[in-house]
Amino acid sequence: AETRSMGIVKLMAAAGYDFIFIDTEHGMYGIETVANMVQMALACGLCPLVRPAGLSYTLVARALDTGAQGVIVPRVENRQEAENAVSFVKYPPAGRRGAGGDGRNGYERRGVREAVEESNAETMVVLQIESAAGLKNVDEIASVSGVDALLIGPNDLSISLGIPGEYERSAFTGAVQQVMDACRKHGIAAGTLGISGAALKPYYDLGFRFLLCNTDGNMIAEAAYRDVGVMREFAAGGN
Repeated sequence: AETRSMGIVKLMAAAGYDFIFIDTEHGMYGIETVANMVQMALACGLCPLVRPAGLSYTLVARALDTGAQGVIVPRVENRQEAENAVSFVKYPPAGRRGAGGDGRNGYERRGVREAVEESNAETMVVLQIESAAGLKNVDEIASVSGVDALLIGPNDLSISLGIPGEYERSAFTGAVQQVMDACRKHGIAAGTLGISGAALKPYYDLGFRFLLCNTDGNMIAEAAYRDVGVMREFAAGGN
């Protein structure tokens, strides 16, 4: 949520990531920047996903019109919100998304029927479980037709459960298992976020397959703190 250049998209593609997650909930991205990054991702063969700031038709449709291949919807807490999210993503008769903009087709000219059918089949709907309320209703959320994955927001979920950042507590690990069980029951993917590949290994072992690894800000911070520390160390011992 810190870098806003098309170059960073190419860098992530070169590194081998399968998708990028452009966060407009907490990141300070304008829609023009989102569109540029999404189109670069498509050109690089990298799947672009966008998190809108909230669950509203305008925000979801706007994100998808940039060409994003899916949305990650924050703070979903019940079946009705899940159904609304799906309806905002899908064209009729599956939903109520409006047609418009060439970005959604990657600027490829194609027939309306083909574009609608492809979009309805291929556009991802990812819903975030970030609160005690969402956790309570996770089974009915996972059961909604058209939902592809549930994504745990670890920070917000732990805060909502009254154990901020205490990911080893049984209340949190139990919540993780509850989300996994609901996803497995309804045949969708379970996901979470981690600041490193190593942090995601336990979730993979549990069956999580939608894994968001690291953030641009954390990558930069880790390298900066490391290099400054090394240079100060050798400078302190120099002449």
